[in-house]
Amino acid sequence: MLSKKISFFLFFASIVLLAACTGKRDQTPSIHDKIILSENGKADYDIVSLDENNALIKSASADLAAYLRKICGAQFNVLKQAGKKAVIYVGVKDAEILGDKFLHLQAEYSFSITADEQKNIYLIGRDSLAAAFAVYTFLEDLGCRWIMPGEIGEVIPRKDKLYWTVNTRTEQPDFRFRQIWWAYGGPPETQPLFKQWKLRNKVAYPIVNHGHNLTNTLPPSVYFKKHPEYYALVNGKRRPTQLCTSNPEVIRLVIKRINEYFDKNPQVEAYSLCPDDNVDFCECANCRALDAGGMDKNISGKPVITDRYIHFLNAVAKGIQKKYPGKKVSTYAYQNYSTPPLKEVIDPHVVVVFTTSVYCGAHGIGDLQCRSRQTMKKDLAGWTKAASEVYIYDYDPIPYNAELPWPLFGARSREMSEYKAMGVKGFSFESHNSWATLSPNFYVSAKMMWNANLNGDDLLDDYCKKFFAESAEPMKDYYRTLESALARYDKPVLWHSAYYTPVFSEKVMTECRNNLDAAKTLAQTEMTKRRLRMVDLGFKYSETYLQLKRVTSSEMSLEFLSKKQKECDDIIDELYALNKDFILRDVAHEYLKRKLGGLTMNKYADELGLIREWKLLGPFDSDQKIMIFKDGKVDFNKQFKDLSGKTVSWKPYRNKDNNGEINLKSIY
Repeated sequence: MLSKKISFFLFFASIVLLAACTGKRDQTPSIHDKIILSENGKADYDIVSLDENNALIKSASADLAAYLRKICGAQFNVLKQAGKKAVIYVGVKDAEILGDKFLHLQAEYSFSITADEQKNIYLIGRDSLAAAFAVYTFLEDLGCRWIMPGEIGEVIPRKDKLYWTVNTRTEQPDFRFRQIWWAYGGPPETQPLFKQWKLRNKVAYPIVNHGHNLTNTLPPSVYFKKHPEYYALVNGKRRPTQLCTSNPEVIRLVIKRINEYFDKNPQVEAYSLCPDDNVDFCECANCRALDAGGMDKNISGKPVITDRYIHFLNAVAKGIQKKYPGKKVSTYAYQNYSTPPLKEVIDPHVVVVFTTSVYCGAHGIGDLQCRSRQTMKKDLAGWTKAASEVYIYDYDPIPYNAELPWPLFGARSREMSEYKAMGVKGFSFESHNSWATLSPNFYVSAKMMWNANLNGDDLLDDYCKKFFAESAEPMKDYYRTLESALARYDKPVLWHSAYYTPVFSEKVMTECRNNLDAAKTLAQTEMTKRRLRMVDLGFKYSETYLQLKRVTSSEMSLEFLSKKQKECDDIIDELYALNKDFILRDVAHEYLKRKLGGLTMNKYADELGLIREWKLLGPFDSDQKIMIFKDGKVDFNKQFKDLSGKTVSWKPYRNKDNNGEINLKSIY
C-alpha cells in the first residue's frame, strides 16, 4: 500500500514538473534586461503617437525620433498606429488602445515607462505634459542630457548598437510647483530655447499666480481720488501704498474683482493677493486691532502684520468659494509678515509663498552652521504647520551679484529632502540668465525639484562627466572648490557683491584657475573646448572683478582703475557675442558702471570734475509748479511756501559718495 502511494506521488510530481518545463513563461522584460532599439543603422522600432491632434504629444514624439537618430543614425518612423515593427508608444493614459493599463496614473505630472511581453515600450503620462516628461526621461536613460539651453547644452551619446537597459517605473514629482525664471528677463530670442530646456528637465508648475499685486487689484488710478479710505493710513494720511484690509467695502470689491478675473481666466488656480513691495501698511485702528503684537526682527523693524493680513485673506478666500469653489488666493510671507500667524487659522484656500529675502543668501536650511537659515527653517515650520499649501520663493543667485558665480547648487542638494519632509509643495527660483557662471545651480535645482532624494555629489559628477567629458575630473574639482568656499562662509549674506572678496579668497581663486587650466589641457573635442571657453571667460570676469575690488583700498591710478573696468566690460561683451545665454550683458554692464564706476568716482572725483557741492530746495507738499529760474538766474536767497504755509529755503548739501549723483529720496 505504501509503495503504491509513493509511485502515485512520483507520477504526480513528474506531471507537475513537465508542466512547469513546457508551460508558457512570463516574457515581460525585467529590470536590467536589455532591449535592442537599433543596430547597424537600422531601427528595430517605430514610434506611435497616440494623439496626433495634441501638439505636445506630437512634438514629443518627433523629438524622440530626432534624438534617437542623433544617437545611432537610424530613422525611427512616427506613425499613427503600429506596423510590423515593435513600437514605442507615446501618449496619455486614457488613450483607447491602452485600455485600463495606466489608470493608476492619477498623481499630478505622473508618468510610466514600461514594456510588455512583445517588448513594446510605453511612455505614458497622466496628461500630455507628463507624457512629454516620460519621453525625455527615457532619453535620459539612453544617456542624453540637456545641461543648458541650445546646442551647446545638449549631451547626446553616439552608439552603433542602441539598447535600453530596462528600468520600468512610475514617477511623479516630489514638488508640484517647479519654477525657474529670469528676474531681469533677457533677450527675447533666448526664450524658446529656455522653454525647451525647462520641458526637457521637467520644470513646470500649475498656474498659481504670485507677485506684488494687492493695490493693483483695486487700482489707485480708479479708486483713490473718490475713496482714499480704501488705502493705507500712513503717518496720519491715506496713501496708495497698500490696501486698508480691514475695510469691509475693500473686501467686497476685492472678491468681486477676483471673481471677474476667474471669469476670464478659468485655467488659473490661484489669484495673487501678495502685498506691494513696501512696509507702508495701514495704521488705522481697525487694522492694528487685528495684529497679534510683536516687531519684525529681520529687516523692516516694523510691527508684525501677519495676523491682520491672514484675516483679510481668509475673508476673501471664503468669499470667492461661493462662485468658484476650489479657487485660491496667494500671499507672500515676506518683510514684516515673514513669521506665521499667532491667532488666525489659515483657510485651506490661502496659498503661502514663503520668501527668503530676509534670510542669508549664501546657504540653505540644510546648512546647520548658518544661523539665519536655521531661523528661517523654524519660521517655515510654523507656516507648513499652519497652511495647507506652502511654496518657497528663493533667490539664485543673490540679487545685484554682478552676474558673477554664486555656487548654490551644494546648498540645494543639502536642503531639498528637508523641504520635502516639511511638506513644502514647490519652489519659485528668481534667477538670472547667466549660464556661463551659474549653470550648475539651475541644473541641480531642476533635477532635485523632481526628486528631492538625489545625491548632490552624484549629480555634480554626472553633470561634469556628461558636459565636460574628457575634462570632467578637474572640472569637478573646480566646482567643488567654488562651492566649498561659499558653504564655509560663516556670516549672513545679504543682497549685493560685497561678499565676493571674503568668500572667494585669492587662494580659492588660484586653485580654481589651476583646475580650469588643467581641464583645458585635457580637452580634445571641439564641443568640450567650447564649453570650457564659456566657463573660462566667466571665471576670468570674476578674477578681473576681484582683482579690482581687492586693490581699490590701496593707491592706484585712475588709468589702472579704468583699464580694469574696461577689461570686465570686454569680457562681458565677448561672452554675450558667443551666446546670448552666457551672461545677462546689460545688467552686468550697469552693475559695473554703478559699483566699480562708483569706486572710481569716489577716489578720483576731482580728476573727473564731478560736482560735490549742491544747493537743494524742498520738499514741497504741493503738486503746483513753482518758478525757480528767471532770466537764466537763480536767487538762492529767495524763499517759497508750500501748501501748508511752511517756508522752504535753499540749503547747502555735500554729496557723501562723490559720485556726481544725489538720491533725493534718501535726503527727504
